[in-house]
Amino acid sequence: MTRTMSNPQLKLISWNIERSSIDRLGDQLRALNQRIPDIIALQEFGIKAGRQARELLRKHGFEYAAHSHEFNPGAGDNSSGIAFASRWPFRVLSPDTFDMPYQHHALSAEFYTPFGRIEGHSVHVLPGSMFGIEKIEMFEGIYQRLVADDNHPEYRFLCGDFNSPKEESASGEVTVWGSENRWIEGERSVIVGLAEHDLADAYRTVNGYGDNAYSFVTKNGDNEWRRRFDHMFASEALDPTTAEYLHQYDELSDHTPLEVIFTPEGGIKPHTDEIIREQFNPENITSTSGQLASIDGLHYQEDIRTTNPNSSHQGAFKSGWTKAVNGESMGDALDSLTWYNLGWRLGMLFGEVTNEQKQALYEWCVRTQSEN
Repeated sequence: MTRTMSNPQLKLISWNIERSSIDRLGDQLRALNQRIPDIIALQEFGIKAGRQARELLRKHGFEYAAHSHEFNPGAGDNSSGIAFASRWPFRVLSPDTFDMPYQHHALSAEFYTPFGRIEGHSVHVLPGSMFGIEKIEMFEGIYQRLVADDNHPEYRFLCGDFNSPKEESASGEVTVWGSENRWIEGERSVIVGLAEHDLADAYRTVNGYGDNAYSFVTKNGDNEWRRRFDHMFASEALDPTTAEYLHQYDELSDHTPLEVIFTPEGGIKPHTDEIIREQFNPENITSTSGQLASIDGLHYQEDIRTTNPNSSHQGAFKSGWTKAVNGESMGDALDSLTWYNLGWRLGMLFGEVTNEQKQALYEWCVRTQSEN
């Protein structure tokens, strides 16, 4: 199955996978693959799976992946975490940016996409019935992190399992769980308050209220309560056009995956004529930056890059990037892949970026080469 769009869109899926066994995780990843997503965020990615998260995700074709336990070595042996997987490369941001308990229940990254930089955050807020005030401390930490940064990219999203709210009325009134002021304010600061900081509820933006949407079912004897605990909050400029809970996969987890399709207002960057998306196929994974997009000069016949590159190769990579930004051509030199023209290729794709972002992509390319 192939998804081709002359008016490109971005598909994100967020899913609490319920600390799945390795076998069930395979079923979940195959189900996700059928949806042809661009970015996936997985919560409750268990530690046993987390130790081999990158390997498992790559095995199922999700080439670019990270797990929060890689960046929180002291998280503990019996705890789950957060995973990101993406069609395009990304760099993980420091977990210390979230001042909250259980930092391994959050993962942040900058995704380098044909639409430009997208800052993404995924969280799993623990239930107050088990963790008490720590739930509210998590909400407070999430809110402070996302409202404190005035220099964030135009495109941002926050997704995950928030164990909130308790109810939503057809008129849009949101009721949270807390009864004390701090509890109420903590939950509402994220579930409702982030909309004032350009992070509105994407599902409600698209569908409005009154549809009885849910993503989790609580049962007690013959009684059951349906809750919408799983959310995606996004910048207005990302422009969510479709949002739905994929109940056909309910047998694979106690939570329902949330799929949101965006049409970013700025479109794709120059030199990217079209994005052709296929199901992630591990057989197509390469030792370089892979199929980032359909862009002239991305493909090559032979990889002749020096292994264990030194500072001169890093300089060549950045010089190639500058050449691309200046609009200079590489001509026939693109038949072979070098550190110099790899910088040019990525410069053509992403355009002008900061030195820090350029360095992060270079280091990512070095790591990927060594892993292969």
